[in-house]
Amino acid sequence: MNKVTLVGNVVNDLELKDYKKDEKEGKYVRFTLAVNEYNVKRNERIATFVEVVAFDKKAIILAHNVGKGSRLAVEGKIRTSNYVTEAGEKRYKVDVILNEFTFIDSKKKVVNEGINEEVPF
Repeated sequence: MNKVTLVGNVVNDLELKDYKKDEKEGKYVRFTLAVNEYNVKRNERIATFVEVVAFDKKAIILAHNVGKGSRLAVEGKIRTSNYVTEAGEKRYKVDVILNEFTFIDSKKKVVNEGINEEVPF
């Protein structure tokens, strides 16, 4: 099973972008979620920064309703990928592909149930 649920704060303002994969076109948004946890032994808060990607209707809803500092609960799946830098180094990347989300600190109520979208790539 590939399923992850996170609650955190959005680190950056969201920018809606276009994609084209094969014959499919649509919108996507990529953002960083800061997920806090507390280390009792060290008496400190630790933040983990997770990249999240949303597509099409969900991306549009998020782009219009979420900004830096917004608190979100996201559910999705982990996807790994790799790429080669201009220097020729191979890099690996881990993203959460968003399936569902909930606004936690927003007065705006958005229902995303029933928005079943296929991940384009």
